[in-house]
Amino acid sequence: MTSFEQNKNRETAGKSSWNKKKTILIILLIVVALFAARTLKNGGNGGARQAMQPQAPSVVVYRVANADLAAKREYIGRVEPIQTVSIKPQVAGEIAQVNFKDGSHVKAGQLLFTIDNRQYQATVEARKADLEKAEANYDRAVKYHNRLKAADKRSISASDLELAESDVLQGRASVEQAKAALKLAQIDLGYTKITAPISGQIGKALYTKGNYVTPALSELATIVQIDPVRVTFSLPDKDYLNQIEAFKQAGNNVYDAEIKLANGETYPVVGTRDFEDNTMDSRTGTMMMSLRYKNDSGLLVPGSMVRITVKPSETHISPVIPQESVMADSQGDYVYVVDASNIVHRRSVSLGIEYGVMREVISGVKPDEVIVRRGLQSVRPEIEVSPAPIRDASTTTLEPSELAMESGYDLAPIPLESGDKQEQSAEGKN
Repeated sequence: MTSFEQNKNRETAGKSSWNKKKTILIILLIVVALFAARTLKNGGNGGARQAMQPQAPSVVVYRVANADLAAKREYIGRVEPIQTVSIKPQVAGEIAQVNFKDGSHVKAGQLLFTIDNRQYQATVEARKADLEKAEANYDRAVKYHNRLKAADKRSISASDLELAESDVLQGRASVEQAKAALKLAQIDLGYTKITAPISGQIGKALYTKGNYVTPALSELATIVQIDPVRVTFSLPDKDYLNQIEAFKQAGNNVYDAEIKLANGETYPVVGTRDFEDNTMDSRTGTMMMSLRYKNDSGLLVPGSMVRITVKPSETHISPVIPQESVMADSQGDYVYVVDASNIVHRRSVSLGIEYGVMREVISGVKPDEVIVRRGLQSVRPEIEVSPAPIRDASTTTLEPSELAMESGYDLAPIPLESGDKQEQSAEGKN
């Protein structure tokens, strides 16, 4: 082989080696490009997935607080007059005079109506004449009977003496009958002047001068006693029994209650125990209570409604939570407790008595713990939530929708400073 051919072979081998290296380099560049593209793609999908992750659900929370479950409670009471009188005529006749002003205060014995009495006065005069006639006949019969008894028995017959004795008896009966008739006529004459049987406020005169009234059909006016009055309301059976025991221990009949009038003002008079009904209402489990109040100011109007604020005889301090925050399953009642990191945890609770929209908690949560109140449908155990700011009901005005859900029991929160007493109460329960 010549040197020229050897050089050419070397040149060909060098080009072939370069082509191989070039091919390997291109392949490596393609691999690197594919890897970079895939990495960028994966990074973009991860960001999208991160952006698509759900945000923490928003919830409304409630800070558990103690409340005096025996705090003052309000009941609806009705003001009732102790005495009510419907004025009706006892005799028929035409009204001659109305002697009072509509709506005025009248006193017992005060003249109210005058009925035309001419007919009844004439009847009295006629009954007096009948009495005089009966007395005259009786006197004649007595004298005749005395003469027969004084005469010789041989000159009169037994039948004549018996007839004389009968005339005396009949004459005496006629006198008594005439006296009774006169008395009735005088009573009817007295009925023509209608007076007030009680002191109180009289209403409108339903019949005025010139109207003909009868006992069967006519009501002339109504009088209600204004001072004192009674206020009646229904007390739950448990509170009633506690109150009766308090009466026995205190040794007096002063009821620890105050009245709020329709204008929101408190009535400044303390009521006294009047009476209690003799049976418990089986439908509601309540007992009707009646308090008596002096009402010289006339602020307690019979028939009006008032709010009675009653203070029970004993206190009962316990944690309370809204009933809407309680959930239940086969394991029992539970709530979601929110920790400092806004992570919710399921917590089983033991519940007590209902107080409006609130519920007593016997065990499970403690005062100052935060629980989920609303938004429970989005909550699962051990997830993070976004709680709304906790508002203090004592310093924040509630929305109308929230006011509509508030309980009428007005359970006032108890500050944590009284925790010693609360712990003692809890230990006593355990």
